Amino acid sequence: MRFRRELAVVVALFVLVGALARTGAGRFVLPVVSLGVAVALGVLLLKQPAYSRTTFGPRTRILESTPNTSDAVCVECGSPATTLRHYVREWVVLGVPVVLLDDGKNPVCDDHRD
Repeated sequence: MRFRRELAVVVALFVLVGALARTGAGRFVLPVVSLGVAVALGVLLLKQPAYSRTTFGPRTRILESTPNTSDAVCVECGSPATTLRHYVREWVVLGVPVVLLDDGKNPVCDDHRD
């Protein structure tokens, strides 16, 4: 559902840019928008990437932290959890996460961390 909405927004933007290109205002607006897109792309490429720069497609990342509640139990065995794993499934382009596909949290104990 989220992908369809994003695809509709992209198509609407292309239609808007195409209509704007046929007007007199397009001679001013389109170069400014193009410069803004180029600057935004440059900023994204200068940031530390979450993945290698050649990564493209769906990828999963796992971030670990300590649970902030003492009553968290391991999802595998039910013992007290020592680590909270936050997993993130994303669509990646040039090492930059573009679309969040899925995410969630799983508390685990030391025995089930690996």
